[in-house]
Amino acid sequence: MFLKRVVVVTSLLSISFLLAACEEEKITYQEKKMTVSEAEERIADQLEVENPDYDLEVSITEESDD
Repeated sequence: MFLKRVVVVTSLLSISFLLAACEEEKITYQEKKMTVSEAEERIADQLEVENPDYDLEVSITEESDD
């Protein structure tokens, strides 16, 4: 029983450290450095102001040479 708790706690700590190390990529949008999700939200908000009949979602992806 004790060993099971130790394994669970150790696993949770490892996962939390891994998640803390994963920082969202930053990009430059309108001459400001921000996270990709923040830029997506700002772009969607701007488009929705100009197109109030739509509920828009924006997705920024990295270009690949495939």
